[in-house]
Amino acid sequence: MTLMRTVTVTIIMLIALPNPSFTQSSSALPEADKDPFVGTWRANANESSPKLDKNEALYERTISRVGDDVVFSSRTKRPVSFGFLEKHYRIRCDGLFHRVPCGNDSCTKSCIYKSANRIEGESTGADGKHYWTEEVSSDGREMRIYGYRDKDRRKLHRTEVLDRVK
Repeated sequence: MTLMRTVTVTIIMLIALPNPSFTQSSSALPEADKDPFVGTWRANANESSPKLDKNEALYERTISRVGDDVVFSSRTKRPVSFGFLEKHYRIRCDGLFHRVPCGNDSCTKSCIYKSANRIEGESTGADGKHYWTEEVSSDGREMRIYGYRDKDRRKLHRTEVLDRVK
């Protein structure tokens, strides 16, 4: 009877305890009207590394929130004859993978708020996996997007800097 009771209690605890990724996400997720990521951001070609080319320097993104969902819109210049590339999607930063548009393909993206001004994520697409961290400065005027080659985020290969426009 003791073994049966132990198994039953264990099952009840596994069902009753919240998933750590959801707990972490909801505790770090700032209220929508206090989210430092919300706003319009423009690429800073001189501060980014490697330095952005003239098309990448025209990159702009707008982030808003609808409840716990992040609404993302971006626009970047394509080569001269191709105009602009725009992306629009809504995603919940809950640590789970969600389908998002990426060029002509569909990709998956996962993100989670590690703190009010820091999000970590992973994207998968035709060109493989990408690991990234986004941080907003304490004064709220700058966002840095760190691109990593590894899941542990030790092999930094790109830092894109965005300045707040509004």
